[in-house]
Amino acid sequence: MTPELSIIIVSHNARQWLGQCLGSLHAHSEVAAEVIVVENCSDDGSGELVREQFPEVKLLCNAQRLGFAANNQIGALASSAPLLLFLNPDTEVPPGSLRAMLEVVARHPECGVFGSRLLDGEGEVERSVGRFPTLVSIFLDRLLQSLPLFQPALDHYSQRHYRGYEDQRNVDWVTGAALWIRRETLSRAGGWDGEHFFMYYEDVDLCYRARQAGFKVRYIPQSELFHYHNKAPVDPCQRKTWMRQSQGIFMRKHYGPLRGRLYPLLLRLFYRMK
Repeated sequence: MTPELSIIIVSHNARQWLGQCLGSLHAHSEVAAEVIVVENCSDDGSGELVREQFPEVKLLCNAQRLGFAANNQIGALASSAPLLLFLNPDTEVPPGSLRAMLEVVARHPECGVFGSRLLDGEGEVERSVGRFPTLVSIFLDRLLQSLPLFQPALDHYSQRHYRGYEDQRNVDWVTGAALWIRRETLSRAGGWDGEHFFMYYEDVDLCYRARQAGFKVRYIPQSELFHYHNKAPVDPCQRKTWMRQSQGIFMRKHYGPLRGRLYPLLLRLFYRMK
C-alpha cells in the first residue's frame, strides 16, 4: 500500500534531537506515512539509534558526507508517497500537525510547495518564509541592520512581519526545515540541486524553480511544528560562510553572471562602510 506521506530527515551528528523527532512522528498513527532517515556520516551513534529504537524507519547511510540538498534528493528517490515532507532532525511534530497540512494540501491543487508554522523552544514564532532576495534587498537589509538609527523602524517591521504568520498566504519561499512538496512539483522543478548548493539557500532555490514550473508556494499556520533552531552541530563561522556562498550561487544561477559578480562587490562595500 502506497503511503500518503513520505517524511525525509537528513541527520548529521544530531542523535540527541533525532530520537525526539522520530518519537513525535511515531505518535501520528492517523497518517499513513513512511519515514526515511538519511544518515550523513555521523559519529554519534545516530544510525544505531534508528536501528534499535525505530526499526520501522527506512535508514539510508552515506559512504561519504554530502550536502543538505544532495541528501534530500537521496531521500526523495527512496520515497514513494505523492507528498513529501523534508524535515530537520531538530524538530518536533505535535499531534494533529500532519493531518492539518494534508487537509489543506487537498484543498489547494494549484500549490506545489507548503510550509508549516514553526515555533522555537520558547514557543515564539520563527521566520520560516520570505521573499526572493535581490541585490537591493540584500544590501539594504545589511545596511539598515548596522545603523542604530533605524533599529526602531526595523523592530516595528519585524513585529508586523511575524503577525503575518497567523494567516494562510502564498509566499516566495518556505524554509527547508519543514518543507512539504508534491512529488509532481519536485520532479518538474528538477529536484534538489546538490550540485550547486551544499548548505543553505537550497530551499529558496527549489521554491524559485517550483514557481517557474507554474506551482504556487503556500504558508499554512494550521500545521504547527517546533524547531529547536541552530541546535544542530554547525560551527557559527562555517554557517556564515556557507550562507554567503550559497546566496551568491543563487544570485548567479537565477539572475545571471553580472548580478552574481556584483554580489561580492556589494558585500565588500558594506563591510568597508561598517
